[in-house]
Amino acid sequence: MIKKEQLYDELCLSIYNTNRYFHRLYAELLEGYELSYLQYMSLLIIYKKEKAKLMDIGEELELSSNTLTPVIERLVNKEWLIKVPSELDKRVKYLKISESKRPVFEHILSDVAVVRDELVVASEKSVISMITENESLNKTLRAMILSHNNKIEEKINDEL
Repeated sequence: MIKKEQLYDELCLSIYNTNRYFHRLYAELLEGYELSYLQYMSLLIIYKKEKAKLMDIGEELELSSNTLTPVIERLVNKEWLIKVPSELDKRVKYLKISESKRPVFEHILSDVAVVRDELVVASEKSVISMITENESLNKTLRAMILSHNNKIEEKINDEL
C-alpha cells in the first residue's frame, strides 16, 4: 500500500514534470523565432487583448513588473512589440504587437494549434476538464500560500 506522503510527493513531481514538458515542447516550437516561453505568453496576452499594459500582463501571468520588464524590453528591442501612448494619459504606455510581426505570431499560433490538437487527441480527458482540474488545484495552492504567509506574519508580529 502506498502512503499518503508518497502519493503527495508523486503529485508534486508529476506537476513539476508537466511544467517542464510544456516548456520543452514550446521551446522547440519557439526556438526558430528566438522567443522564450515567457515572451510567447506575454505576446499571447497582448495579441488577445489587441493592446495591453505591463500591469495587465503581470496580472494574467501572476508575475511582478520586475520579472516582466526585461522580458518586454527584449520584445521591444526585437521589434515584436511597440509602445503606444494612451490617448487619455500620455504617460501610460500600451504594448501592441508590431504590424510586421503580427503574421509571424499568427504562424506561431497555428503551430501551437497543431500541438494542442495532438494533445487533445492523445489525452483521455477534454481540455476543459484538464483546465478545470488544474485551476482548482491552483486556487487551493494560492489559498494555502496566503494562509501560510499570514501565519508567518502573525508569528513575526508576536515575536516583536
